[in-house]
Amino acid sequence: MPGVELQPSESNQPYHRLLNDYSNKCRHRSKAFSFLNLVLTIVLVLSGLLLLSLLKPLVDPCWLPVPGSRCFWPYHKPHTLLLISMDGFRHDYLELVRLRLGRDSLPNFARLEADGVRANRSINAFPTVTMPNHHTLVTGLYPQDSGVVDNSMFDSHWPNETFDMGSQKSLNEAPWLDGWPEPIWVTLQRKGGLAGSLLWPLTDNFVNGDLPFQQVSQFTTLDGSVRYPYTKRVKDLLWWLDNPRYRLDLVLAYFDEPDETGHAYGPESEEVAEVVVELDKALGQLLDGLEARHLRDKVDIILTADHGMTWITRDRMIVIDDLLDPADYSATEFSSVGLVYPKPGKEDEVYSKLHGAHPHLKVYWLSDTPSVLNFNHTNSRMPAIVLLPDPLWHLVHSGIHGYSPEFADMNPFLIASGPSFRRHEVVDQVYAIDIYTLMCWLLRIRPGSNNGNLERIANSLLKPEVAERLLSFERWPEWFVWVTLELELMWLFMVVIVIASAAIALGMSLHMQRKYSRLAEHSRDHYEDKNPVF
Repeated sequence: MPGVELQPSESNQPYHRLLNDYSNKCRHRSKAFSFLNLVLTIVLVLSGLLLLSLLKPLVDPCWLPVPGSRCFWPYHKPHTLLLISMDGFRHDYLELVRLRLGRDSLPNFARLEADGVRANRSINAFPTVTMPNHHTLVTGLYPQDSGVVDNSMFDSHWPNETFDMGSQKSLNEAPWLDGWPEPIWVTLQRKGGLAGSLLWPLTDNFVNGDLPFQQVSQFTTLDGSVRYPYTKRVKDLLWWLDNPRYRLDLVLAYFDEPDETGHAYGPESEEVAEVVVELDKALGQLLDGLEARHLRDKVDIILTADHGMTWITRDRMIVIDDLLDPADYSATEFSSVGLVYPKPGKEDEVYSKLHGAHPHLKVYWLSDTPSVLNFNHTNSRMPAIVLLPDPLWHLVHSGIHGYSPEFADMNPFLIASGPSFRRHEVVDQVYAIDIYTLMCWLLRIRPGSNNGNLERIANSLLKPEVAERLLSFERWPEWFVWVTLELELMWLFMVVIVIASAAIALGMSLHMQRKYSRLAEHSRDHYEDKNPVF
């Protein structure tokens, strides 16, 4: 009869109850997968937004990368870092020139000072000569540990070779830096960055199989007849910094003055003042070029030097040949410091002849060298005997350097300017040994073992918020630093893997939801077919 529901027979009731339970179970599972789909969709959307923010292009055309470009960087790309060394630029040269030529005689150094922070003195490393201190700047190590102990040196591993910074053959044919701590530019390029070197010492030969991505050889000016004008050097620097095919992260630039003029005429000479004015013009060309290219707020500049300079007169000479037989020893340095390598079996004899031989000469076994010099480690390159004449005593006339960094005339200056540094401030001193670790953290690369102190230099030079960020980064757990810096972008690929996994899971979940929805619908229809309503 119409409107009368026919009840299933008692024999079919278990079957229909099971069918109804199965339908309900399928509906519940379908709803569970619907909720899972919603969660996975939210995860995918949020992960996608995060990924897009992390992969934000650094420049508009970066989606079509050109050779040498790296479009993306964790968090955001560090500012380009430009390290400039003006050889032999004593800490007080700016003041001496302004006293001689007038307050406004160095307008571009003044610009850099006003836009940045100046350290009146940079405490450099012993011996205060060119090659060791340039290598200290890029390794953060004292010469006793960096492998570059002097401008020329011996190594017991190559008994018939002499390292000499003026010899292209000795620098390029022997692996002088293999097996020693790598400089910052090697670490940077191994991590995916790019470096340029303009005349920077010890960047001509391969170091751990690598060369700077862009390079002007230090031997360009080795021959005095070859002139590489400052205007051309600055043009090359600006081309490197502005060229989208290069996108350099670190540039090391070397200027050979005022060292050469200081040696020839003395540190307080008119000739040195004229050279400093010439360097000021080159600096102005650089600053104007950066501003014209809208790079001034994208480049951090550290301007410093390797050492200072002082006067030496003929009445303060110590003639070593009057004290020793040249056949009994070899030496790589006889100037403001003496590095003596006695012939085998002659060590005690050489030491006894030197010790007490002159009232203004101190003689030390290497292990007894004053700890303040950080020059007493034993390795294949360190001398057996170290000679330290009193300040202003030497073997040559006019200008010289190399004395202990405790002698203020040996200290260079430092000016740091750019988006990371304080503005219009002056600090008493910084330590050259700290510059390496500062540069590493600014470039977001993990520094190697070094003698520097990040906190000491960061609090002196950096804006407070930048210093706090770098110092907190340095204090991160070792494993976290390893993940973020050593693995570079591996963490980014892990995010991509998570997104891909979530997408696959969402697809499978949608499939299962549809499956259980169909099963629930089919079970309901089948149940209704078995239970008609009239």
